[in-house]
Amino acid sequence: MRKYKISEIADIQSGLVLSRKAANEKTSVYPYKRLTLRSVTEECLLDITSFEEYAASEPIDGQFLTKENDIIVRLFAPVCATLITKDYEGLVVPSQLAIIRLKDDSMYLPGYLSVYLTNQRILENLVEGAGMAAQKIIKVGNIAELEIPCLSMEKQKMISDIANEQLNIIALYKKIIEQESLRTKSVIKDIFGGKR
Repeated sequence: MRKYKISEIADIQSGLVLSRKAANEKTSVYPYKRLTLRSVTEECLLDITSFEEYAASEPIDGQFLTKENDIIVRLFAPVCATLITKDYEGLVVPSQLAIIRLKDDSMYLPGYLSVYLTNQRILENLVEGAGMAAQKIIKVGNIAELEIPCLSMEKQKMISDIANEQLNIIALYKKIIEQESLRTKSVIKDIFGGKR
């Protein structure tokens, strides 16, 4: 089975160093929403509640803004990757995250590549390559050197669909748990005699 390095099939870079483009009282303000480290969860979901406001001093170059089918990877342990959908285009990607953007002629589906990057063995190899530091920082170059098996489009789609279904189930369970937690807190507060 043929394998290709990520650098052969995609453009990969770290996000924007936010302080370089931050607005101040002397500059114009260009408002954006931005991703944070918390935006890519350990379940490989995009946490939309973690987006933050970002005031830039000038328009942000498109290479630092999310686009549909981008794969966003946390560069700090725990390493996680998530796929960007059309609903979340135009978010500023900070330097703690990497952006993988498949080339137009790529023989890979973005969903498949995202799933492959979240494989436990691959993640362990990336973390091992990060060295002995207490805070493991993954190098973009290490991600670029990863070799991805080139499966048929049919198999890639099947893998992508199965993983997407699992992510939808995880998101649904998380939402149910959050709602149940709020309900429980409310009931306990009522028992103690407080207002809702």
